[in-house]
Amino acid sequence: MEKKAKRKKVFLGILLVFTLIMFALTIVGLVIFNIQVSAYEASGIDDYTTYSKLFAYIPDDPNSTVSQNLYQELRGYGLQYDCFVEQIGSDLAASYSKEELISIAIKSKVSGIILEGDSSEETAALIKQANDAGIPVVTVMADSVGSERKSFIGLNNYSAGVEYGRLIISAASRESDSEANALVIMSSGGSNESVLFTAIQETLQGSGIILDSVVIESDSAFSAEEKITDVLDEYTQIPDIIVCLSDLNTRSAYQYIVDKNYVGSTTIIGYYDSDMVLEGIDRGAIAATFSVDTRQVAEYCVNALIDYIDYGNVSEYFSSDYVLIDSSNVSRYIEGEDETEATDEAA
Repeated sequence: MEKKAKRKKVFLGILLVFTLIMFALTIVGLVIFNIQVSAYEASGIDDYTTYSKLFAYIPDDPNSTVSQNLYQELRGYGLQYDCFVEQIGSDLAASYSKEELISIAIKSKVSGIILEGDSSEETAALIKQANDAGIPVVTVMADSVGSERKSFIGLNNYSAGVEYGRLIISAASRESDSEANALVIMSSGGSNESVLFTAIQETLQGSGIILDSVVIESDSAFSAEEKITDVLDEYTQIPDIIVCLSDLNTRSAYQYIVDKNYVGSTTIIGYYDSDMVLEGIDRGAIAATFSVDTRQVAEYCVNALIDYIDYGNVSEYFSSDYVLIDSSNVSRYIEGEDETEATDEAA
């Protein structure tokens, strides 16, 4: 009995210490965020105090190319309308979960939150908590269905999935084999990718194409490359068509076929317009990619929060379409990036 009591005491002690540590981390995060905000005042470049509204942007993966580009567009567009958009959690020494970052934003009393949603009950509860505190939340890229978010700025994933399917059928028609095989590479936890894949499956019904899929769990570019290498090395013959539904997986698959000298032996259909993906299309190693119009998405997000704050209502849904980039128009996007780099250097 004494041993049981001691064990229970030790367990409760550990639990208490763990709870105190998590509480301390949350407080530290809040303090650091407020220091970050104050730093803008001192910088003389982006004086936060001169703006009437502060919006917090919280993506699922702050390191993804899409999230980083969307943040830049959010910030630039927000400044035009007297709003300062800050990506909560950037440049922090510690790593925080999305739920912790939402809590930090609420405690920081931001004017509004732009959140990449999900289906978890915890996220829905935090959105309610923000709403109760007078902080409107809009979800972007992925929704939190059934929550108290004010608006969802989403992409037409089903329509894009149908287009992916048509591109697969087109690529398969160029294969000499009667039965082409396609591998769809997805990321874990990607609700957008699930809708895309469902649409791809439905589009390929009756096409005779053998469709396979794999989910890659990775938290870094190196990890993704390793796992995609492991997956593709298992094939005795490289799949005729490789479809990647994330920017990271597209870049990893492209690197794989270049390293293994498989360029010309398989067709890659990718996602997003990062430099490496555009390079792959320009060189003929990637057939096409679907990009997100991050400027349009950013405008919808900022406008939705402003409208709700100023007028008390806003449309529940804004839809943005994907953009198809292939050999016919890739030069325009490459030239656009060159112009942006030249502008940045001049500034």
